[in-house]
Amino acid sequence: MEDQGRIYDYFDDYSPYMEIDLIKLADGDPISSEQPICVHLFKCRECGFDLQKTITIQ
Repeated sequence: MEDQGRIYDYFDDYSPYMEIDLIKLADGDPISSEQPICVHLFKCRECGFDLQKTITIQ
């Protein structure tokens, strides 16, 4: 599995340029912007399977 970056970057064309605390409000979870986490997209190079994984920001 290869890390493809933040899942928020795939929302639309301008998402990669938005502040992370602002874009985290779009996930529908009002508490997520207060937590030190980031959801990343992981993709398998061989079969194309993708998976969302929460990463703790340190």
